[in-house]
Amino acid sequence: MKFSIAIIAMLSLVLSMAATAETSPQEAKQIYDQMCAGCHGFQGDGGEGHRGGFSPHIGTLANKAYMASVPDEYLAMIIKKGGAAMGKIATMPAWENKFTEEQVNALVKHIRSFAPAEH
Repeated sequence: MKFSIAIIAMLSLVLSMAATAETSPQEAKQIYDQMCAGCHGFQGDGGEGHRGGFSPHIGTLANKAYMASVPDEYLAMIIKKGGAAMGKIATMPAWENKFTEEQVNALVKHIRSFAPAEH
C-alpha cells in the first residue's frame, strides 16, 4: 500500500513538473530576440535587430499572405531542421538539438504574432 502511494506521489510530481515546462510567451520572445532577430529582425520584418553585413537578408515573417499560407507544423520543421533541409536559405541553422519541442512551439506562436491572422 505504501509503495502504491509513493508511486502516485511520484507521478503527480512528474506531471506537475511537465506542466510547468511550457515555454512562456516572454521566454519565446527572449529566445527569438537572442537567436533569430539577427537575421529576421525584432519584428520579423528584417528591420530593427537585423545585423546586416554578413548575416543574410531574408524574406519577412511579417507577410500576412505568406504566413497565412503555411501551417504551424511547417514553421516548426524549418526551426528544427534548418533552411537547407526545407528548401529555404541554407544559412538558417537547424535548432532541433538546441530547443525543446515546447520552445519550438512557443517560437512558432511568437512568429505568428508578427502577422496575425485576420478573423
